[in-house]
Amino acid sequence: MHDEWLNRWQEGRIGWHEAAGNRALKTHWTATGRNVLVPLCGKSPDLMWLCQQGNTVTGVELSSIAATEFFAEHGLEHREKDGVFEALDKPLRIVVGDYFGFSETGFNALYDRAALVALPGSVRPAYAAHTQKLVDDGAFHLLVTLEYDQSRAAGPPYSVGGDELAAYWPELRRIESRSDIENSPPKFRSLDALDEVVWLGGS
Repeated sequence: MHDEWLNRWQEGRIGWHEAAGNRALKTHWTATGRNVLVPLCGKSPDLMWLCQQGNTVTGVELSSIAATEFFAEHGLEHREKDGVFEALDKPLRIVVGDYFGFSETGFNALYDRAALVALPGSVRPAYAAHTQKLVDDGAFHLLVTLEYDQSRAAGPPYSVGGDELAAYWPELRRIESRSDIENSPPKFRSLDALDEVVWLGGS
């Protein structure tokens, strides 16, 4: 799976990337002054937006290409050491490596738009369990998932239903569901429905 994602970055096949950032994040995120974890962050501009809200932001990403492009696209001076790309004048960094090997704790906020849905069903329980070890109890959570008929289109990104999500984070509330076919990769355009679902929890 790692090789597949690294190849996607090398070939520029990043159809899940939202160049303008995620609308739901900007609508529903209310936490400030937090230590925010963003798993499988890619080069998402959401990292910068979260930082601008007064948060300390740590993204974890497999591809160094993504980290390099993020800092270049935002014109951020940074230093790189041992796979950690850290902005010089902002509390923002991207840690490059296998997320399951990332062991820092003490995060009191979680933002997940493209991590859970990027993983096949066989891996998602381990991802959720690992994430729960890194994030404090009662931390602010904002997760964005997708729901569609997976018999008609294959992930990634994968469809993650509410029952599955509740098994990982039973405290999360489903606060919004909206059609997102227009913003989806081309392979999903033939679907009758593809919904982006927003989940919120913690304080």
